Amino acid sequence: MEHIPTLPARAQGQPPTSARWHPRIDLMGAWLSLACAVHCITLPLLLAFVPAAMMALRSFQHPAHGAMTALLVMSRWEWVFALLASTLAVASTVSGARRHGRWAPLRLALCGALALLSASLYVPLKESLVWHGVATACGGMLLAVAHIRNRRALHRGR
Repeated sequence: MEHIPTLPARAQGQPPTSARWHPRIDLMGAWLSLACAVHCITLPLLLAFVPAAMMALRSFQHPAHGAMTALLVMSRWEWVFALLASTLAVASTVSGARRHGRWAPLRLALCGALALLSASLYVPLKESLVWHGVATACGGMLLAVAHIRNRRALHRGR
């Protein structure tokens, strides 16, 4: 019998490390973006209670004094959270677009980042309660949708 050379069986290689953690980053980013959008939608509703909030801020004995002070401090750092969320979304969707070749999630992330950052940094928009809430809610929703679409495109590409 002649010796017939056979090709070695191809071992299925492990996906690169980024392929394992990238969907988790997208899922975390989507949840954080949705939380941001919910926060921006509920903030105007909370401001309906401004008289009680002002009383809580002026009276150290009021039970809501600590919570109101924390909300005021968090609103001063809103631009940091917007910058972090935008950076995470754009970096994640750029990395995903290179792997799966679909650029729609990146476009959504860029639009969401623009809306979120302009609402946090552009003073006339920041001072308008209604438009600030609309811009930040829309920006957060766009970032969440970008993460979800990027995650789905990564799963389809496997």
